Amino acid sequence: MRNAGSSIDPPSDPFAAVRPESPVAPPADRRFSNDQTNGRSAGRKKLPPGVSPLPPGVSPDIFAQTPPHAGNGPSGQPGTLPPPAPPPQPWPMTTSVRVRRTGDDLTAEPSVVIAQEPVESRSRWRALWLVTGGLAFLFVLAYAIPATYMWGRVLPGTHVADVRIGGLTETEAIDRLHERFDGKDLEPVGLMVDGRRVDVLEPRDAGLTIDVEATVADAQTGFPSPLAVWQALTGENDLPLRISVNTAKFAQRIRKVAKQVDRPAGEGAIVYKGVRAQVVPPKDGAVLDQGATAEAIKRAFVNAPVSVALPVSPVRSRAGREAFDQALGMARSAVAAPITLVNGDRRVRLSRQVIAAGLKFVADEHGVVRPRFDAWKAVKGLETRLVGVAEAPREAGFVIENGAPKLVHARTGKGVDATQLAAAVAKVITDGGGRTIPVSLAIIQPTLTDEAAVKLGVKEKVHESTTTFPCCVARVVNIHKAADLVDGIVVKPGETFSLNEVIKAPDADRGFVPAQAIVDDHLAITMGGGVSQLATTMYMAAYFAGLEDVEHTPHQFHVRRYLPGQDAAVSYPDQDLRWRNDSEYGVLIKTAYTGTSVTVALWSTRQYDRVEAETSQRSDVTQPETRSESGPGCLPMEGAPGFTVTLTRVFYKDGKVVKRDRPQTTVYEPQAKVICEQARSSPPARRGGPSGQDAVELPGPEGTIDGDTGD
Repeated sequence: MRNAGSSIDPPSDPFAAVRPESPVAPPADRRFSNDQTNGRSAGRKKLPPGVSPLPPGVSPDIFAQTPPHAGNGPSGQPGTLPPPAPPPQPWPMTTSVRVRRTGDDLTAEPSVVIAQEPVESRSRWRALWLVTGGLAFLFVLAYAIPATYMWGRVLPGTHVADVRIGGLTETEAIDRLHERFDGKDLEPVGLMVDGRRVDVLEPRDAGLTIDVEATVADAQTGFPSPLAVWQALTGENDLPLRISVNTAKFAQRIRKVAKQVDRPAGEGAIVYKGVRAQVVPPKDGAVLDQGATAEAIKRAFVNAPVSVALPVSPVRSRAGREAFDQALGMARSAVAAPITLVNGDRRVRLSRQVIAAGLKFVADEHGVVRPRFDAWKAVKGLETRLVGVAEAPREAGFVIENGAPKLVHARTGKGVDATQLAAAVAKVITDGGGRTIPVSLAIIQPTLTDEAAVKLGVKEKVHESTTTFPCCVARVVNIHKAADLVDGIVVKPGETFSLNEVIKAPDADRGFVPAQAIVDDHLAITMGGGVSQLATTMYMAAYFAGLEDVEHTPHQFHVRRYLPGQDAAVSYPDQDLRWRNDSEYGVLIKTAYTGTSVTVALWSTRQYDRVEAETSQRSDVTQPETRSESGPGCLPMEGAPGFTVTLTRVFYKDGKVVKRDRPQTTVYEPQAKVICEQARSSPPARRGGPSGQDAVELPGPEGTIDGDTGD
C-alpha cells in the first residue's frame, strides 16, 4: 500500500500548522513575544513546499491579528486586517446638535427635542372615542336585550293568515295553528268557469292537506340577528300556510276537471237541409290551463274561499263566420243541378238531394272554406249501374234457404274510385263548367269477407214485423222499391243502420214515383210517398228484437193501422230511422212483400227470450178542427183526435225481467177535417200504375183508405 502522505486533518493547535515562511502574520499576542515565537518555531515541523497546513477551504486570513493601532503595525507597516467597524449610532431623531470642543477634537453631542402634541387634538380624539363607545354600548344594549327575549320564540309580528303566532314557542304555535286549521281539508271548493260551477273539489280527495309543522318550521325561533330584531319590532311577517300535496293524486284530479272544462272549437260549416244551404256558425272553444289551475286551487284551499275561478284560454276556430257567409253563394250553386257520372255507355245521375246529402263546406288548415264531398256515400248502391252486376264487388252475405241462413260468398270487383270522384266533384263546384264527370274505376276489395261473415253468428230469426196497406195504389211501388234496397244488408256489431243512407233520395231515376204522404199538417203528393210504411215496419222489428233505438220520429198524426207509439216517419234527408246493433252478433235484414203487405225480418243470435211494450192509456185527447180548402192539390181528410201515449220496453230472459228502457212518450196532434171545395165536383183522379206519375189516392168513407193517411 502506498503512503497516504501527511494527514489533512487539522492539528489540535491550528497555529502550529502555519508554515514559518507563510506570509500570514502570527496572532497579535504572539507576534510581539520573541520568546514565545522562538519557542514555538523551534519545535515545528517543516511542511513540504506547496502544502498548506490548513484544512481545505479554510483561508489563513481568519487567523490574522488586528494590530494595536488601526492602520499600522508595530514596525510601522500596514496592518493585515481591515479597520474595525465604527461604533453603532442611535436612530436619527429630530434633534438639535450642540458642538463641544475638547482639545483638538470636535465632539458633536446630539440633543433630543420632543415635539409636544396640541392639547386640542388630544381632546377631539378622546371625545370621538367616547361617542363611538357610547353608541356601540347603546347598540349592544338595544339589540342584546330584545334578542335575548325573542330567543327560542317565534318573532313578534308573525302571523299565519288571521292567526298570530308571534312570541309563542314552537310548540305553542303548532297547537294554535292546529286549532285554527284542523278539518280545513274537508271543506269543498267550488270550481267556476264564466260564472257557472263546473265542479266541486274535495281537498282531501284531491291529495291536499294542511302541513302545520312545516309552516311553523319556516318561522325563526333561534337567536335572532340584528336585522330580524329590527323587522320584528317595526313590521309584520306574513308567514304562508304550507300545504302537503300528493302530486299524482292532485294531477289526476286536475285532469278530471279539464275533461269537464275543455271544449274544442266548433268549426263552422255549410250544410244542407234538403237542398237548401245553411251556415252552421263557428264557435270558439276553451282549454283549461292546468298548471295555473293547480296553483289557483292551492291558493283557494289555503284562503278558504267559497269558490275559485279557473283560468281558461280560448281556442279559435280555423275560419270565422264571414268566411262561410262568403262561400254561401258557391254552396247554393253546388246543388243547383244534378251531376251525371259516366262510365262508357253507362250513366248514373246524382240528384240534387244526393249531392246535398254528401256535400258540406268546411275550412281547411289555412282557414279557407272549401267543398268536401263524400263520394263513397253518394255512389254506395249505384256501382252496379256503372260497372254492371257481374263486375261489381260483392260483400259476403246471406240468403234464407229452407228457413235457415246460407252464406253468399264475397267477391272482389271493379268499383268507382271514390277519392278521385270526390276531387272531381269539388273541382266542378269551385271552378264551374259542365256537370258530367267520367268516373275512374279501381279494384275494390269487399269489406265483409267470408271468414268474417261466418263469425257473425247469423243463425236464427230474432224478430219479424208485418204491416198492411191497400192494394194497387202508387205508394205500393215505393214500398216495394224501398224493401228491395234494404234486403240482404248485414249490420255488424257496433254499427248503426240508417234508412236514409241506404235508400237515399227517392227520385224517378231509381224507380220511385210520386204518392200520397203527410206534409206538415195535411196530405200531399210527394216523390217517394209511402216509404214511411217500410220505416214503421223496420222500427217495430228492431224495437222487439231488443236493438238500441238511435233515432225515430213518430207520425204527426196517428195512423190507425199502426199501434200507438210504434210508428216511424222518414223524409229524406231531414227525418231518418236509425238503430244500432248493440249486440255482439251480426244482424241480417231480410224483407218480403205482397200487394197488400210488407215484412221485415231480422236474423242474428237471440239475446232475450222476448221483448214487450207496456203501453199506457191515451191521455190529453184533443178534438180536430174542420177547415175548407180549394185547389187541385187539395186532399180531403175525415179528421181524427189527437192524444198522448207512453211506451216502456221490457226485456225478458229466463223468465225474468232483465232490463227496462226509459219510458217514451209520443204526442199525436189531431188530424184536421179537411173539406175540398173543388174536389166534390171534380172527377176522381186516376189511380196510377207502375209509373204513377199522376197517381192520386182519394180518401175512403172515413177520410182515409183503410185508415191510411198515406205515409
